Amino acid sequence: MSPSNLGLRGVIRGLGLFSIMALSLVIGFSQKASATDGHQLIGIGVLQEGTGGAGVASPKDSTWVLLNPAGIVGLDRRVDFSFEYFRPYRYVEPHGIVMPNTGAGRMGDDGAFPIPAMGAVFPCGQGAFGVGLFAVNGMGVDYRKSRTTIPGLFGQNFDRRTQYGVMKLSLAYAYRFDNGWSVGVGANLDYERFKTDMLTLGFWETAGKNQWDDGLGGGLSLGVYKNWDRWSVGAAYTTPQWVQTFSKYKDLLPNPLDLPQTVQAGVAFKVTPDVELVLDYKFINWTGVYQIARDPIKGGFGWKDQHVVKAGVTWTVNPKWTLRAGASYGNSPITDKVVFANALFPAITELSLTTGVTYAVTENSDIHFAYEHAFGNNMTDSGKGDLFSFVGKGTKIHLDENCFTVGYSYKF
Repeated sequence: MSPSNLGLRGVIRGLGLFSIMALSLVIGFSQKASATDGHQLIGIGVLQEGTGGAGVASPKDSTWVLLNPAGIVGLDRRVDFSFEYFRPYRYVEPHGIVMPNTGAGRMGDDGAFPIPAMGAVFPCGQGAFGVGLFAVNGMGVDYRKSRTTIPGLFGQNFDRRTQYGVMKLSLAYAYRFDNGWSVGVGANLDYERFKTDMLTLGFWETAGKNQWDDGLGGGLSLGVYKNWDRWSVGAAYTTPQWVQTFSKYKDLLPNPLDLPQTVQAGVAFKVTPDVELVLDYKFINWTGVYQIARDPIKGGFGWKDQHVVKAGVTWTVNPKWTLRAGASYGNSPITDKVVFANALFPAITELSLTTGVTYAVTENSDIHFAYEHAFGNNMTDSGKGDLFSFVGKGTKIHLDENCFTVGYSYKF
């Protein structure tokens, strides 16, 4: 059989596996999701998670379609699949005057759920095409009682649940110039799902009544990448992802719940041929999303921008085994002036440590494992914000997370 026929069979086999994994992702996305960089995951897929989400200058698999599309130009033809078991623990303890449900005490939620991710890369001359389908953002809580007293006055029990998730389909192309620099561009199609029974500014349950609503949106990703003998540099910019307004929740969210623009830049250095260090900086522009940034008294959540530092190390022990470790630290987008308003959106973790391992089953296939622990963060409303802060002074929220991810890669 000719080499061209072998290549065609490989592409067809890869696309078939891609379709199967895409179906698995859509099924998995029916679950609620949560994250750590605000409501974003610290990294997409098992390899990014192993190094704390760092590596914009060190492409490893098809998830770099999102992290830095310019990096895929140096990868083999491949498909990758990962499955994350995400188990956060969050609680709220309402305090304050008049409105907070102080009688509810400390209410916890430790529900766990799956987060799949998959992608493929197809080299083409001095360029490469990439495609990926990923669950990338989300949050959710389901407390036993309302955080406020208003529902109980009328024999109701709303204002206690939220679920939000974002799935992203990304198509990317990268090209390497003769001088070694690579550029890449990705077109992203976003699909959001949301439901809640939150209290609105009208002091009653939202008209959506905890029914699913969805919206479509999109944006672009741009990246650059250059590798020398031991050093690599990379940077990526993701535009705001503009999405549709949730029609069922216009009384709660009158503006679109867009995704913020982000910038991530970093370096990679090979200490030895087998040991590589990566260091990244990430900026998340939450204040550029009107619905998220505006004050709670105006219908928003009062989030601030995030500055995140990520670092990781990869050690190729031998041809069969590769080990990883990483850390990610970023300020919480939620300040102590908006804690009560964010009791159902407690995206407050700041420090995560990760580890991972790869085992080469054959020359063409690898299995991976990664673990992430986001250390618990506690916040208390200072009462120094707007009206919601004043009445909810002393309200406490908490979030910590544990993630276990397995993955499989096939190169063809």
